This record gives sequence, structure tokens and C-alpha cells, in this order.
Amino acid sequence: MAINNAVEIRREILMRLARLVVTNQIEEKIDRLPLEMRPKGRINTRCCIHKERAVLKYKTMALLGFNVYDETDELDPLSHYARLAEERKDKTSVMMTVVDEACSSCVKNNYIVTNLCRACVARPCTYACKKGAIQVGEKQAHIDPSKCVNCGMCMEACPFHAIIYQPVPCEESCPVGAISKDENGIEHIDPDKCIYCGKCMVACPFGAILEKTFLVDIFRDIRNGKKLVAMVAPSLGGQFKVEYGKILTAIKKLGFYDVVEVALGANVTTREESKEFLERMEEG
Repeated sequence: MAINNAVEIRREILMRLARLVVTNQIEEKIDRLPLEMRPKGRINTRCCIHKERAVLKYKTMALLGFNVYDETDELDPLSHYARLAEERKDKTSVMMTVVDEACSSCVKNNYIVTNLCRACVARPCTYACKKGAIQVGEKQAHIDPSKCVNCGMCMEACPFHAIIYQPVPCEESCPVGAISKDENGIEHIDPDKCIYCGKCMVACPFGAILEKTFLVDIFRDIRNGKKLVAMVAPSLGGQFKVEYGKILTAIKKLGFYDVVEVALGANVTTREESKEFLERMEEG
């Protein structure tokens, strides 16, 4: 995953949340998390500090394992959701959620004429468009969105490359078409289509899509004496500037009974399939 500001914010929330969970201070201090991350006087990336804090609250809510759009009372503090997470028995199968406060309602996929347009005499864009969606004014061409069918012929025809395609990043990245706008222009994920690949989360420039976590549930079970095994990808070592063995030791110190590489399962599967293959070959 490429590192950007949205990724850094998500990681900071996760680190702060993990510290509160591990030290068993989550209900006591979690309500201060948005305030500590965005104190007064800090330069904001959104319109105001209040919007920043609201977005951080909902992102934290998602990382506590809740769907943001299931909120019933906006006055419920994060400590309320932390308490619900502590008491939670059943985990939802829906892993991705959209923070509507963070969603920018990106303009629907269309083609746009930029200021590179010279309003040339040849006007190849108007001839390329079969729907009559392009009109040329005094300074540049204009596309009528009500007529445009997003075929892209105008973009291919323009000699100045003045016409560009403006995608909705999350929708463009989804391989199964599971994410689309609702009646308010906010993105919504269809749980029946979603395969939880996470591409929309990576693509969103506003960090509005999050994968839910179950940090609270995991450490509650560890405190209750359950033997939990952490399954890690081999690529984990590339994310930290320490030896791989030290990472595994650190995970065990958190309370996990054991740490197993996901690749181990692939090795076991390969061995079993090899045995089956040899048996079938011998049987003819």
C-alpha cells in the first residue's frame, strides 16, 4: 500500500486505539482521541477543526468494528461504542464501511474539457461525438453532461489532449462494481457484491472507506484466557525496520498464544495436493 496522508491518519488512529486497548483505558480515554489528534491551532486538511474531529470520531467508530451508517444517535460518544465492543459476542461479516462525513461525493464519471482547449478551427471533438454533446464557445469547448455517454471519443480526437476523464477513484477500483452512490451522492457498499479486497479503501483520496477491526474483541478474549493464534503474511517483515523474528516475539508479548505465517497453510495444501496427484497417477 502506497503511503499518503490518509493512510498515516488511519495508522495513527489504530496505534492510539491499540494503546488504549492494551492498557485497558479505552472507555476512560477514547472520547479524547479526536481532540488529541486535532487540538486547537493545528492546520486542518478539511474545512474546519469540527469537521476534522467528527471524521476522526467516525473513523475510530469503524475501527472499533461498527458500521458508521448504523449510528442511531449522533450524541453517543466513542466510549459508548467501546463499551458495546467489549460486550459484543457476534462479529459482523460486513468488513468494509464508508464514513459519510469523510466522503467528498466525487463527481460522477465524466469527461471534462480543461483550459488546454484552444477552440481550434478543426474542432475534431465535435465531429467525434455522435451524441452532439460538445459545443465550442469563444475560448473553449464545453461538454453537455446530459447528452454525454462517456464514450471517450472526444478525448481520443483532441490533438491538444485538452479533454480528460475524471473518475470516481473508489468506483473505478472496485473489480465487482460493489460500490456506488446513494440518493445523496455518498458512496455505499453493497455487501452482497463486495469481496473485501480493500481496493476502494486504498483508492479513496479522502480516506472515507475503512476496513473494520476487532481489536477490542481480540484483547478481551486474551484477557479472558483464550488461546488466540495470530496469522501473519510473510510481507509483514517489510513494513518494519527490524528483524522478522523480533516482530513475531513482539506479537507473542501482546498475549497471543502463537504466531503462524499464512504461507504455512499454502505449504500444507501443496503437500496434500501433491500426495493426491501421485495417488491418482498410480491409479491411472
